[in-house]
Amino acid sequence: MSDRWISSMITVFVMTFGLITNIIVLMTARKLSSMRSSFGIITKNQAICNISMCILFLLFVSPLQFTMLKVPYQYSHYVGTLSMIIYEIAAQLNFFNSLNRFCAVYMIFAYDRIFSSFNTYFLRNFACVVAVSMCVTFYEILGCYLYFEPEYWIFSYPEDDHCNKLTWYCDFIFNIGLVGATLFFNLLAAYKAAKLHRIVSDTTGIRQSKDQRQRELNFIRQSFFQGLSMSVALIFYHITAPLIENKILLFLDASLWAFMLAFEGGIILLSNQEILLAVKKKRHGLFVSTTKLSSSYAFQS
Repeated sequence: MSDRWISSMITVFVMTFGLITNIIVLMTARKLSSMRSSFGIITKNQAICNISMCILFLLFVSPLQFTMLKVPYQYSHYVGTLSMIIYEIAAQLNFFNSLNRFCAVYMIFAYDRIFSSFNTYFLRNFACVVAVSMCVTFYEILGCYLYFEPEYWIFSYPEDDHCNKLTWYCDFIFNIGLVGATLFFNLLAAYKAAKLHRIVSDTTGIRQSKDQRQRELNFIRQSFFQGLSMSVALIFYHITAPLIENKILLFLDASLWAFMLAFEGGIILLSNQEILLAVKKKRHGLFVSTTKLSSSYAFQS
C-alpha cells in the first residue's frame, strides 16, 4: 500500500471518528440542562467548529489524497485559510472556557454577570471576528498562502523569510500564548475547585452542593485536556515537523493541529462524565426500546 493511500485512510478514519463523536457531543449537550449555561454554550460552539473542520477535510483534503488531481491545488489556499479560521475560533473558545471556569470558582458572586448569555454570545462573535480578520490579513492579503502541499498531503506555508517570520509570531507565538493562558487558568481553577470539593461534607443535606462541585471538576477537566491537546499539536507542527523526513510521520505530525479538533469530541466525552453518562443512558434506552419492539413483533408472529 502506497504512502498516499495510507495518509488518505488515516484522514478518513480520524475525521469520520471526529465527525461522529462531535455530533454526539453537540446533540447530547443541547439536551442537558447543565449545558445551557455559558460553559455549555461555548462547548457547543466548539463542537460546531470541530464538526466543520472534519467536514472540510473529508470533502476536500481526503479526495485530493486519494486522487492525483492537480487543478484544485491552485485554489487550495482558500481552504487552508478557512481551516485556519476554524482553528483560531476553536482556540479562542477554548480560552474563554478556561476563563469561564476560573471566574466560576474565584468570582462566584460576579460569575453570572460576567458570563451572562449575552456576554457569552458576544465573546463567541468576538472570536469569529478576530479569527476571520487575522487569517484573511495574514494568509491572504499579506500573501502567506496556506497551500495544500501535494507531495506530503499537508497544508504548508511558502518557505521564505517573510512568511517564516509572519507565521512564527502571528501563528505560533500568538496561539502558544493563548493555549498557555488556557492551561494556566485551568490549573488555577482546578486547584480552587479541588480545595472546595474537599471542604464539602458527606451529609445528605448538601448532596446537591457535592453534585455541583463534581460538575465543576468535570468542566475544568474537559477544558484542561482540550487546551493540552491544542498545545501539543502546536508544538508538533512548528517544532518537530521540520525535523522529520519520513512522509507518513511528517503527514501525521503536520496534520495534528487539525486532527486534534477531531479528537476533541472524544476528549469531551472522556473528560466530562455528565455528557458521557447521558450518552450511555440514551444508548441503553435505545437498546431497551429495540429489544421490546423485537419481542413485540416476535409475539405477534
